[in-house]
Amino acid sequence: MNVTDAYQPVTPIEFVLKIREIAADSWWVYRHEIMSGGMLKHMSRVVFFGRSREEAEQWIDHQRQEGTVYLLSEN
Repeated sequence: MNVTDAYQPVTPIEFVLKIREIAADSWWVYRHEIMSGGMLKHMSRVVFFGRSREEAEQWIDHQRQEGTVYLLSEN
């Protein structure tokens, strides 16, 4: 391990994703931007429409492969 590795800057979380069931065959993925204080912005946007939860989760997994993605739970 290189000593300088410990001093690499931390990349802040910029957004989180949340899956919502709109109808039996309509699952939407919402993107919530995170403000500087760590709170979610009130306005979100739909970034994916799927016919099943599995399809929405597969889309998120694909996004994870391209970068860092965080998923909100229902709680």
